[in-house]
Amino acid sequence: MPVTEIYILRHGHRLAWSLNPSTGKYSSSHPFPTRLPADPPLASHGVRQAQETGHHLSALFADLVKQDRLRIYSSLFYRCLETLRPTVEALLEQIPERDVERGRNLRVRGERGLGEWFGRAWFVQPSPADAPRLRREFFPWLDDEYRSRIIPSEHGERIEELHDRVARALASVVRDVDEEFTRQGRGDEEVTILISGHAAPIIASGRALTGDVPDDWDEEDFRCFTCGLSKFVRRQLAPSQEGERQAHYDDRAQGVAGGWDCLLNSDCSHLSQGEERGWHFHGDESFDSYQDVQGRRLKVSDGSVHESKL
Repeated sequence: MPVTEIYILRHGHRLAWSLNPSTGKYSSSHPFPTRLPADPPLASHGVRQAQETGHHLSALFADLVKQDRLRIYSSLFYRCLETLRPTVEALLEQIPERDVERGRNLRVRGERGLGEWFGRAWFVQPSPADAPRLRREFFPWLDDEYRSRIIPSEHGERIEELHDRVARALASVVRDVDEEFTRQGRGDEEVTILISGHAAPIIASGRALTGDVPDDWDEEDFRCFTCGLSKFVRRQLAPSQEGERQAHYDDRAQGVAGGWDCLLNSDCSHLSQGEERGWHFHGDESFDSYQDVQGRRLKVSDGSVHESKL
């Protein structure tokens, strides 16, 4: 199968937002470019991290770009695309203007299945701007024709649901790229995927790709520092095991895909200030038992409504 490597990059240090779980309202003291809740840009330090990352990745992927063996995916939240900007712009500069096809193949594909994790709630959780708007207003190298294969629940997810969603999204992404190269008669080439995403989905990605799922969701196994870079390599199977390879796409046990080895675990050696702002799970961060203050009624995730005793 063509896809042999997956690199996963966490976005850089971002601006903050706050949430009132009783009202379901997100707010911030900073204006966000998209004007959408929980969709902040990078802080100035995050911009520097993205620039350092771009310098590193543009050199790391230079040969892959020349040979058209790199595909890029991202969450559609602004901070992830902004983190990719220095990398994508530097890579595009390496492609001659006349090579339209190679430039088109380097467009970033926005996959919502790899997007941010918001805990389960009675209110509708934030969604990113759509790809056509993001391409038109902010990121001209975004592929506005790609359609997300997986859409998260509008009311958020519990931890188990997040892991399953990420496993399904990764399976779809790898399958799509495998099939793309096979259709072109390039099924014997080795292809790399770069993904820009968020902390919780990155941890879930490591568990899905390797098949190593801890008994305790809060275990600190896969790391995710800001602009940290993780690398996963596909395990090589003997010809007699080719049927087993397909199972790596479809296995749903605990959201596990399996079939990959982790060679880099949020590496930050390319960053001048090294590892910063690591994150790990702290229980199931859900809000489905909070009160709707205005209505004085309690809404829960199964859709039922109860009178408040306040």
